[in-house]
Amino acid sequence: MMALTQVPVIAAGLSTAFVLNGDPIVELTESTPTGWRKVQVTRLLIITGAFLAAAGLLFIGLHLMRLWPRDQGWVSIITPVGSIFIVNCLVFLIAVLTMSMPTSSLASIAIWLFLCFIWDPYITDPVRQRLVPMIIAAAGAIFGWKICSDAERNVVKVAAL
Repeated sequence: MMALTQVPVIAAGLSTAFVLNGDPIVELTESTPTGWRKVQVTRLLIITGAFLAAAGLLFIGLHLMRLWPRDQGWVSIITPVGSIFIVNCLVFLIAVLTMSMPTSSLASIAIWLFLCFIWDPYITDPVRQRLVPMIIAAAGAIFGWKICSDAERNVVKVAAL
């Protein structure tokens, strides 16, 4: 069950890396009314929402069958949901910074490995286990949002010349 519970997290990170790096031409997106930042954030929200729903369904099924590892009741749902949120927010930041599929996918695996093997074994309370990394990931996503805005201004400046 330990391996099964990690599948949505790994799949979410790799899928997010793929989706966010699928359109490297910022100028093309900027020429539409939506803009680069809206496109990237919409992609992030769709893929994150889908995987959060999948992780929630997996948790509910395994929790009701009493198969969820280290189950502490319904509060344990924060572990898979928080992991997906953390990985996707940080992959968004990496994708915005590098615009590189290999770098983003390696970052998603590195973040997952950190959570799975370094962070989780030492902090057993599910809320404390996910609270600090979720705050850091949210800050990273906000920083990525601001970087997307800077890219928009740069493209507009280049197009004006």
